[in-house]
Amino acid sequence: MGRTPAGRPQTLLRDRRIALVWTAGLIAWIGSHAMFVVLPFVVFDSTSSPGATALTVLASALPPVLLGQFAGVVTDRADRRRVLLGANLALAVLTIGLLFIGDWGWIAVLSFARSCVAQLVGPAEHALLPELAPNDRLGELASLNTLNNTLARLVGPAFGGILLAAAGFSGVVWLVVVCHALCAVLVFAVDHRSPWTESDQAGPGMLAQWREGARIARQQPVLRVLMPLVVMMAWGEGFVSALLAPFTRELLNAGPDVLGWILSAQAVGGVFGALWSTRVADRRPPFHLLAVAALVAGILLLVVFTYPLGYQAVWPAVALTTLAGAPFAVVAAMQGTLLQTQSPPAARGRVFSLFWGVTSLAQLLGIGLAGVLAERFGSVVVVLDGVGYVIAGLAGLAAARRINW
Repeated sequence: MGRTPAGRPQTLLRDRRIALVWTAGLIAWIGSHAMFVVLPFVVFDSTSSPGATALTVLASALPPVLLGQFAGVVTDRADRRRVLLGANLALAVLTIGLLFIGDWGWIAVLSFARSCVAQLVGPAEHALLPELAPNDRLGELASLNTLNNTLARLVGPAFGGILLAAAGFSGVVWLVVVCHALCAVLVFAVDHRSPWTESDQAGPGMLAQWREGARIARQQPVLRVLMPLVVMMAWGEGFVSALLAPFTRELLNAGPDVLGWILSAQAVGGVFGALWSTRVADRRPPFHLLAVAALVAGILLLVVFTYPLGYQAVWPAVALTTLAGAPFAVVAAMQGTLLQTQSPPAARGRVFSLFWGVTSLAQLLGIGLAGVLAERFGSVVVVLDGVGYVIAGLAGLAAARRINW
C-alpha cells in the first residue's frame, strides 16, 4: 500500500530523508515569508518613505549578486547537509539582533547580513534534495519543493502580518528565530552525506569551479534560453518586492494584515498549481509549461495592479491573486525542474547560484528603479511586474517552438 507497481513510493514524501528536508524547508520558509511582509511595513510606517522601504529591500537583494555565485561553489565543495544546518543556525542568531535595533538604517544593515548567510541555503537545499530522489522523478521533486514554498507563503505572510499587529515586531522576530532553529534540528536528523565533496575539495580552486558552472549554463541549450526569461521575470519582481507594501497602503488603503492575506491568497492558488505540477512535471514539456504560466500570471498581475485606480475595494486583489497563484507555482516548479534535469549532479549548486545571482541582479535593478519611479509617479508603477511576466511568457512560447521544448 502507498507504492507504485515498481515498488516505489507513490509520493516522494514517504522517504524519511526527503520528508525531513522538505519539512525543514517548509518551516524556514514560513519564517522568511513572515519577515518579508513585516520588514517593509516596519520601515514604511516609521519613515513614510517608499525610498527608504526600497533601500531596505535592496539591502537584502545585494548579497545574491555579491556573494551568491561563490555560495554555489561552497555548496558543491562541502557536505550540503552540513551547509544547510550551519546556515540556519547562523540565521537564527542574526535574527535575534533585530530585537536590539530600531533605526531603519540598522535594520537594512542587519537584513544585508542575514541575506549574506541565506545565500548558502538555496543552493544547498536545491542540490541536496536531488541526491535523495530517483533521477526520473526530479520533476516531481521540484514541484514538491514549490509546494513547500507555496504552503509557507500561505501561512507566513498572514501569520507575520497578524503577529505584527498583535504582538509587535519582537513577536515576529521570535517566530523567525524559532523557525530557523527547528529547521536546523530537522536537517541534523537527516542521515546523508553528499557524494561529491571529497573529489571536489581536492579539485580545482573556487574560481575555476565557478567558471565551470558558468560554462555549463552557457553551453547547455535549454539553460541558455531559460536565462533571459527568468531575468525578465526577476526584474518585474523587483518592483513588487519594493512597492507591494506602499501599493497596499496607498492604493488599497490597507495595512499589513491585508497585505498578509493577499499574499496568502496567492499561496492558496499556488498550492493547487504545485499539486498539479507534481502530476505533470515528468510527463509534459517543462519549458512550454513555464512560458504559458508566465503569460497567464502576467495578465492577471496587470489587472491586480490597475483596478484600484477605478474601483476602491480589497476583495478583487484577494480573488485575483488567488487565481495568479496557480501559474506562479507552475513557473517556479518548471524552473526548478529545468535546473535540476539540465545540470550535472555535481554542479547543481553552482548552476543554481549562477541563475540566482543573475536574476538577483535583475531584481536589484528593478528594486532600484522602482524606488526612483515611485517617488515621482507613486506606487502604481508596481504594474511593471506584470509587464515583465507578459514579455517573458511571449518570448518563452517563441523559444519553446524553436527548441522543441
